[in-house]
Amino acid sequence: SPHVLLNSLNGLAELVREDSQAAVKGMRDLAEIYHQLLTLGDAPRTPLGQERHLLERYLAVEQLRLGKQLTVQWHWDESLDALPVVPLLLQPLVENALKHGVAADPNGGVLRIETRAEKDRLHLAVANTGRALTPTAEPGGGVGLRNLKARLELAYGNRAQFQLLREDEWTRAELSLPRETP
Repeated sequence: SPHVLLNSLNGLAELVREDSQAAVKGMRDLAEIYHQLLTLGDAPRTPLGQERHLLERYLAVEQLRLGKQLTVQWHWDESLDALPVVPLLLQPLVENALKHGVAADPNGGVLRIETRAEKDRLHLAVANTGRALTPTAEPGGGVGLRNLKARLELAYGNRAQFQLLREDEWTRAELSLPRETP
């Protein structure tokens, strides 16, 4: 049960009085997100490109809420879009990056989404500036990350790796998966 619906509805509720046209657009994007979540929930694998489509809708809603505080950078290799992956790999990472990094910093920040392939591996990453990880934070301690790790274990066993780390002003969540053929 992704938090994306609750967080998006709360953000749109704030926007209704400020900009009703933007709120209507956001509700349409949210309806598309919900439709995709229903579809993805039943699929053991989905094309990576479908994950991007979901992220684009989600980020459109978040952009309405965060405005100039959010800058999104895509470093996405479209030649990988047909590769099958476990659904909802990046969405919880993007949601955490926004909630705990970009939106938590009064100055906002940058969100970067990356994909690349290397031999028989697929590498996915979500990085953000904004509020940094605190030294006492337990990486992977939240419900979303625990669920993601459990799904990775079920789907790939010990062939998938997940890391949450700090690099200069960036917080990075990295996934390395076996590259499967479409």
